[in-house]
Amino acid sequence: MDYQTLKHTHAGLAYLSVTLFALRAALSYLKPALLQSKLLRIAPHVVDTGLLAAAITLAVWAGLSPLEQPWLAAKIVALIAYIILGTLGLKRLQGSPLRGPVLLLALAMPIYIIAVAKTKMVWPF
Repeated sequence: MDYQTLKHTHAGLAYLSVTLFALRAALSYLKPALLQSKLLRIAPHVVDTGLLAAAITLAVWAGLSPLEQPWLAAKIVALIAYIILGTLGLKRLQGSPLRGPVLLLALAMPIYIIAVAKTKMVWPF
């Protein structure tokens, strides 16, 4: 696979990952029982593993290091925030009034990550 194909695969997996997260967040309010389906329990992990593998491969192929590229470090920090906020919103804060705002913050992280990826700037707005 060449670099451009991998880059497009990575982008597609990123959009699929966010779509699955948004679907799970919506279902957690509308039809929580559906979250127990095998597909919705396994698919996000498969997609996210592919996404992370593609990201690491792209960085290695391009010779990029988060220690030398602040924008790449910012994407990694935002990814960690996305994971923490998503876990809190989907699992830990059920019944809490903070749940909705935390899920919205989680959904804001990919917007930031995509903007950073496109501009290669830590503050892309």
